[in-house]
Amino acid sequence: MFRYHIIALFIGTILEVFLGRVYGVWSPFDTIKKWIKYLDRALLGDELILLEPAKQKSFGMWLVILVLAPVFVLIVFFTVLAYDIAPVLGVVFEAICSYICLDANYNYFTSKEIVSTYYGDGIEEARKEAATFTGVDTDEMGEQELIQLVVTKTANEAADSSVSPLFVMFLFGPIGGFLYKTIDLMDSMVGHHDNRYEYFGYYPARLNQIVDYIPGRFSGIVALFCARHTFGGFNGKNARFIHLRDKYKSVSAFAGALEVTLKNGTIGDEDKTIEPKDIRKAASLHRNMFITCQIIFIILLVFF
Repeated sequence: MFRYHIIALFIGTILEVFLGRVYGVWSPFDTIKKWIKYLDRALLGDELILLEPAKQKSFGMWLVILVLAPVFVLIVFFTVLAYDIAPVLGVVFEAICSYICLDANYNYFTSKEIVSTYYGDGIEEARKEAATFTGVDTDEMGEQELIQLVVTKTANEAADSSVSPLFVMFLFGPIGGFLYKTIDLMDSMVGHHDNRYEYFGYYPARLNQIVDYIPGRFSGIVALFCARHTFGGFNGKNARFIHLRDKYKSVSAFAGALEVTLKNGTIGDEDKTIEPKDIRKAASLHRNMFITCQIIFIILLVFF
């Protein structure tokens, strides 16, 4: 059974490398996102002034329950059903689920495309692509601030969309992968410190911190290993120093490897001025992390 599980994960990573995000094709997370938006309006409404903070928090807890419960039930049902019908069907189903839970290809090529747009069409066009990629308003950003934003996003997604989901799925299969991605999606949608979600998003944000505690640190270890032992012109020694000091998922290792500050200047040291080419280096480190995980799966398949 363990061998089937590793084969499925490995096939899922291959699908991610060669297919990536396929636009126009339905994804379960599209439906989950719509469900979160519906519950946001149904539970919280628009008149926040009429709701006490404690009430908003309780509604946030109901959001977590009403989103995670159906996801858990459905993914358990279909996983058990697939393996009960035939092990091969179970492997195929798990491989597809693994592929759906990953987004490494999109982040890798999008970050590189932003650099190409910057050099080819100028900073204004790069701002537009960066805004789509990060979900942040970039209209007033200067060059260095924009580059720092994109590199931080790439480093963060190297954990949240690549290594951390693989780590969770290695331990808990597609059930863990779907729950992890759903919690991360909830946090990205409502876990903000703003007027609307300050209290309503408390439990989704807190749950995401708890669930991501170990996977986030594992992704940091992988990023540090790749910064020190893979090609790409990274400063592995500095990556180790910054990561041990700042300890923020893979972002701290990226900051040290590139010798720059990330996350609005809160992580890393400004040993050099950040440049557009650093986005490419960050994308390369992201890809190296994903390939390293694939190599680990191959080793497991050989020896187990």
